[in-house]
Amino acid sequence: MSVKRFQRLLKVREMIENQAAVGLAGRLEELRRADGQRGQLEELLASYLNTGVPDSVIGMKQVAEMRGQLRTAIEQQELRVAAAEARAEQAREVWMDKRRDSMSLEKLIERRRQVEQVTENRRLQGEQDAWATRKAFEQVQTGDNDERR
Repeated sequence: MSVKRFQRLLKVREMIENQAAVGLAGRLEELRRADGQRGQLEELLASYLNTGVPDSVIGMKQVAEMRGQLRTAIEQQELRVAAAEARAEQAREVWMDKRRDSMSLEKLIERRRQVEQVTENRRLQGEQDAWATRKAFEQVQTGDNDERR
């Protein structure tokens, strides 16, 4: 396969790699949002834990319920964060695989260029050798004709 064909294939692979990078960026943004939401919930819980004790039984019960709901929400959010981390890691692995594919093809193209360059250099050397041989032969022929005269 020629270098040009490999380069076209590389362009396709790079587009696929870019799509994987966009997917990874989306997953990382999803992770960032989920982690931010968890942080907000933890801050809210901390503020409820730092509030004073309400004066009434109903107030104490409401604060206790709110703390329980926040703890439950934080646990659920931690599960979302863990799931987002797993999806981000999976997207990172996909991108890395695509990047490795592109890099391998780039190396193959470079090796192919080197082989083509060596082949071209040999061809040119052969032409130069043939030209030099032809010139030497012509000089010998003309030299023989000069001696015969």
